[in-house]
Amino acid sequence: RFTMDDGLSQSVAEAFVQLHDKGLVYRGEYMVNWSPNLRTAVSDLEVEYSDEEGKLYYFKYPLAGGGADDFLPVATTRPETILGDTAVCVHPEDPRYQKFIGKMVKVPMSDREIPVIADEYVDREFGTGCLKITPGHDPNDYELGKKYNLPTINIM
Repeated sequence: RFTMDDGLSQSVAEAFVQLHDKGLVYRGEYMVNWSPNLRTAVSDLEVEYSDEEGKLYYFKYPLAGGGADDFLPVATTRPETILGDTAVCVHPEDPRYQKFIGKMVKVPMSDREIPVIADEYVDREFGTGCLKITPGHDPNDYELGKKYNLPTINIM
């Protein structure tokens, strides 16, 4: 028998209401692992992560209202998620980007403006030292998005 079969579904609904009332389950947005082959979500516990060599692609995020030379250079291995970016993050102690913190930049190929934030999570030595934040498509970005109350854009 399955959870939502007749005869069980009422009990399941009651159990979920009780768990919700106790604050043990909630309804909200969360990034899930989607399997295109299985056509379903897969538990975090079932995902085997691996580091793989990738290629860096470089983009300019122009400063909103700035001149042609006012931009943040961002290196990414995931250019397909750029339209889901909701911030660019720099290290708070990186002198190269101090003047940009708190300002707005434009998402490449878009007129949408996003904030420049500072967090020690950024590795100053990787890429350009500027990290694009895409909360809907990366677990670390998701955590930064929650920390800085950034919106989540699902572009897939």
